[in-house]
Amino acid sequence: MRGIVCSITILLLGGCISTPMLTSSNNTPTQSLSELIEDTSCSASFQCKVLSVGERAACGGPSQYLVYSNKSVDEEQVEKLAEQVTVKERIINQEQAQVDVCKQVLPIQALCINNQCKAFTIK
Repeated sequence: MRGIVCSITILLLGGCISTPMLTSSNNTPTQSLSELIEDTSCSASFQCKVLSVGERAACGGPSQYLVYSNKSVDEEQVEKLAEQVTVKERIINQEQAQVDVCKQVLPIQALCINNQCKAFTIK
């Protein structure tokens, strides 16, 4: 996704500056990550991946697990955005006094079912 930044002076000269946008209209990396991995189409289970994202304030560990398909996305880009979300949550957790209950976030497994990556909780 690219955003276009044009000033009147540059526009009159016939050009625009293209800048990469890692965030959505709400300026949240999480939403950009969700948009990036929304196509969960697959032809085999090896294409389905599980990504741990974020950081829980009360007891550590990821705040969520996301399922995506590497069939149509760059895994490196997905991992970079996930790390951005995790770092952002870690900073927020350190800056704010959290009175949070340690909620259990169960790990998941991903399988390709009916040509879509699906999540299943590991018990």
